[in-house]
Amino acid sequence: MMFAPKESATYQAFNRGKDCMTLRLTSEEAQSIVHRLVKDVDVVLINYRPDVPAKFRIDYDTLRAIKPDLIYGDLTAFGRRGPWAMRPGYDGVVQAMTGLMSGEAKLREDGSPSTPSSTAVADFCAGMALADAVLTALYHRARTGEGQLVECSLLATALNLQGVAIMEHEGADADRNRIRNLRRRRREEGARFDDLVRVREQYVRSPAEVYRRIWLASDGAVAIGAETPAEVDAFRSLFEASLPVKGEKGFDLEDARFLDAGRLEAARIASTIAKEMSAYWIERCHQAGLPAAPVLFPQELADHPHVEANGWVIDLVHEITGPQRTVATPLTFSGTPLDPPRPSPPLGRDTVKILREIGYSDDDIAELEAQGGVIT
Repeated sequence: MMFAPKESATYQAFNRGKDCMTLRLTSEEAQSIVHRLVKDVDVVLINYRPDVPAKFRIDYDTLRAIKPDLIYGDLTAFGRRGPWAMRPGYDGVVQAMTGLMSGEAKLREDGSPSTPSSTAVADFCAGMALADAVLTALYHRARTGEGQLVECSLLATALNLQGVAIMEHEGADADRNRIRNLRRRRREEGARFDDLVRVREQYVRSPAEVYRRIWLASDGAVAIGAETPAEVDAFRSLFEASLPVKGEKGFDLEDARFLDAGRLEAARIASTIAKEMSAYWIERCHQAGLPAAPVLFPQELADHPHVEANGWVIDLVHEITGPQRTVATPLTFSGTPLDPPRPSPPLGRDTVKILREIGYSDDDIAELEAQGGVIT
């Protein structure tokens, strides 16, 4: 949503520090500009359906004929092959198709599924995966001189985020197969989505659930995560008075550290935690060596003392919309420090500058603009 002419928070957040040229790729003039630009670039990133780049003459085969050692990063929704390859898709659609959405079992009030995160999980993770792939391809080119096509998709990335859930193993799948078959029968019977979710909730219960979950405190919520045996022991010591005693229903006599995370244990611990504030339990967990943190909202992080101490939020001044606080890059380099951060460019700000750099005169640029190939 734009809050100023041609400016949106999304655009400004994702394009910080870039130069911006705007081309109308349906015109041959704009396509020729891309062909001149590509002679001097190392990497081209494309985010279209597989059939679109060729229509604009910016596909891999066309561009590598101009620059043979080009690294061409191609990001699609569903990949280049298969019956869904040519379909459009966005993060939410891919979350739905790949199980990210149903796996979280989050429902709206009407029983329909809700996205598992307030951010675009498949989008961002696919971008990071493609960045890693491009770096690998550049390393290969540095050794061999060869360019290549690098492919990534939202769907494949979302599958990789769920490696354990997707993996099939004959010795470990008995429970999963029983749930899958029951859900399949319920779907054939016309069950609603929320009923299908409850199939999973009724039949899957992790023995360690009580040790890593979110609890309500008197002033909010706190996440406590005990993963290792030592952390589980620390958790049990911290909440010893709230746990069942030997012989009581729900207590696992064979392994007291990993008792069944049933309603009895969870209810007792929840009652204990609810009596104190989040800060109290976070400090107690810190003293016990337990990972713990308050459940915060994104808007609370900009002024968080730990975030400020690490410089993870920065202040910039946009040339049109003015002062802004934004997230900094998460990386630091000891030998090659990053340039000072810059705000995002206004749309098309650098069109003329880039055209001049690749040899266009002011008269040429005026003609291009009159023909509709560029937008300045």
